[in-house]
Amino acid sequence: MIFIFTALYPEAKPLIKIFGLKKRTDRTRFQQFVPEDYIKLMAGDNDGARDESGEKRIRPEIVLTVTGVGPVNAAAVVSSVLTEYDASHSDQLLSFGTAAALHKQQWEEKRETLFLLNKLLDQNTDRCFYPDMLVRTSIPEASAVTGSVVLTERAVRFLDMAAEDYDLYDMEAAAVYQAGVFYVGPHQMSFLRVVTDSGISANVSDVRTLAQHVSDSVERNVEQILDYVEKLRLISFGEKKRVDILGDLEKKTVEKVIRDAHFSKVMQDQFIQYVKYGTLSGINWMAEVEKLYESGVLPTVDKRTGKKVLDVVRNVISE
Repeated sequence: MIFIFTALYPEAKPLIKIFGLKKRTDRTRFQQFVPEDYIKLMAGDNDGARDESGEKRIRPEIVLTVTGVGPVNAAAVVSSVLTEYDASHSDQLLSFGTAAALHKQQWEEKRETLFLLNKLLDQNTDRCFYPDMLVRTSIPEASAVTGSVVLTERAVRFLDMAAEDYDLYDMEAAAVYQAGVFYVGPHQMSFLRVVTDSGISANVSDVRTLAQHVSDSVERNVEQILDYVEKLRLISFGEKKRVDILGDLEKKTVEKVIRDAHFSKVMQDQFIQYVKYGTLSGINWMAEVEKLYESGVLPTVDKRTGKKVLDVVRNVISE
C-alpha cells in the first residue's frame, strides 16, 4: 500500500487526476482520495471486506491525503491515517509537495525541478533526519529545512547564510518523518519536492494565481513522480509477498515486532528470514517473542536494543 501526503490541494490535484482517485466524502477533518473501486467496495455489504469483529479490513492500493500546511497539521494527519489503515512493514509512505530554494543564486537552475530529499532539518529543534535512500532513481537529491512559517524573500536572505548547507525550505517534511517513524521504518519513507519559488513576496495576495503556479509546476514533473510511485508499489508488493507463507496471526506478530524493535531494513530482512525458517521447521518462535514482551525487552527504545531481540530469535531458530 502507498500512502501519499501533500500539504495543499493544488499539489495533489495532478496526482489525483493521473491516479484516477476519488474523494472520500466521509472525511471531514482532512481531504482524502482513494481509488473509485475501493469506495464502491466499502459502500457495499461485502462480508469479505470485514474481519471477525465486523470491522472493514480491506485497504486500498493507494491513499492520498491533504494534510494542511505546517508541521502540526502534517504530524497529526500522518498519525491519524497510518493508524486508521494499520500501516505495516510492506507499506510505503511518500511525502510530496513544493518547496522554496534557499539560495537565490541557485534559484534559476532549481526552478520547477523535482528533488528527492536525503536530509531533513527540523528548524524548531535543530534535529536532523536521514531517510534511507533505497529506491534507484535519476531524480536529483537535495537537503531541506522544515520550518513553521511561510518563507518570505526577506527570510531567505538570512537563511542563505544560516542554512548554507541546505538546499530547500518546506513546512512539513521533518514533521512527516517524525510522525511516520512511529509506524514505518526510515527505508519506507520518501520525500519528493518540486521547487516553485525562492521565498514568497510579502505583498502577494493573488491566491488563485499561486495555486495555479503550484499545480503547473507539479504537472511538469508528473511523469517522474508516476515512475517513482510505481517503484514504491513494486517494493511494497515484494515485501508483502515475502511473508505470504505465514498465517494471519504470524504476520501480525512479525509486523508488531518489527515496529516495536525499531529494526533497520537489514534487521527486518534477517528477522523475516529467521521467522520463515522457523515456521517451515515447526519451531515455536512466537512463544519466545511472547517471553520478550513479558520480560520487558520488547518494545525497545531504539534499533540498537532491537538487535538483542534479533539475537534471541536467531538463537531459538538455530538451536
